[in-house]
Amino acid sequence: MDIIKIKGTVKDYAWGNDDFIPSLVGGYTGEPQAELWFGTHPSGESHAEDGESLSKLIASDRSILGERDYLRFGGKLPLLFKVLAIASPLSLQCHPDKAQAEDGWRREAGKRERGEEVDYQDDNQKAEIIAALSPVTAMCGFRDIEVTKADFAAIMPVSYAGILKDISSDIKSLFLGLYALDDEKKSAVLREFSDFLDASSDDSWSGLFLTRKGIAKKCLKEYPGDIGAVFPYMMNIVNLQIGEALYLQPGTLHAYVLGNGVELMDASDNVLRGGLTRKRIDLEELERIMSFDSTAVSKSQISRTGSGRVTYDCPSENFVLRRASSGSYEVKGGRLSLALVTEGTARFSYKGEGLRLEKGECALIPASASPYGLNIRGTVFFAEIPDPS
Repeated sequence: MDIIKIKGTVKDYAWGNDDFIPSLVGGYTGEPQAELWFGTHPSGESHAEDGESLSKLIASDRSILGERDYLRFGGKLPLLFKVLAIASPLSLQCHPDKAQAEDGWRREAGKRERGEEVDYQDDNQKAEIIAALSPVTAMCGFRDIEVTKADFAAIMPVSYAGILKDISSDIKSLFLGLYALDDEKKSAVLREFSDFLDASSDDSWSGLFLTRKGIAKKCLKEYPGDIGAVFPYMMNIVNLQIGEALYLQPGTLHAYVLGNGVELMDASDNVLRGGLTRKRIDLEELERIMSFDSTAVSKSQISRTGSGRVTYDCPSENFVLRRASSGSYEVKGGRLSLALVTEGTARFSYKGEGLRLEKGECALIPASASPYGLNIRGTVFFAEIPDPS
């Protein structure tokens, strides 16, 4: 099969910005456009130029995945490729591993049959990696509990002594205790927290990135009354320069705050939310899947493949993220990949046939297209199925 263009699906979530995705694909509406999806997930499936769905195309031709991956993944694409355009903090959220997702999907079978709201949209795990297309600020995982307690005691001395100290024995107790506060206590905590932010001489910005204070003020503005606004002082803050990436394994509480990036993940839409949202929150289920360990956060390491492309360290059996900048490449291929042009243009060549992509366009490169030539003036990101050997 030849290399072909595929068309993505735009998601108009309220936290999106109004210009980045239109700058890629056109269609400016003045309304928030948060995500651009490329993949086969039924919540936002891609299609070939002739209108055929990507899932049907892959299932009908084993050469697209390759025989080994066709059998391994049951004729399905195991990854989902996105562009994120973030103007406001996303919800505090966490994703399940495979066993948790299968268990949750099974337990909610009756709810789905009755048309009730559910936590699990599919039975897949969801690890993910985000690579920055502009400076990106994110919250990811918990800080050490002693550091958090010291900050809370300094920031909210009255609330800490009278309310928070008794629920701060460990991260889990503090997390669940904050959400168990009655309205009066929660209002007292947020009022003192807001007063601290207003009186603080700290800056809301550090160069191109939001500081803890800046994130907290943004959270309070977007979600007044939500106790999740204090979480910037409980979680690690990660700032990504353009081209840097962050990998998140299942079970990690996180929230992207500001910026634009490409995101690659398992083919799943399973999201358990814990605050900073107007959507469904199921704390009991979130507690079941979430890690309450305090861990340092590291950005993804970068290496170069034999073809000269950049590869991001991404410990997943289902996906790997690569990047290539201006130049000419001979790519061995042999694994299915999706190629998205984020800057400039790219030309693919295989067996005498050529395909030109403009900024914002995406191609399906089948496993059978190996090797293929590539000439880039700009930047291309690749979502690939890794070799399990």
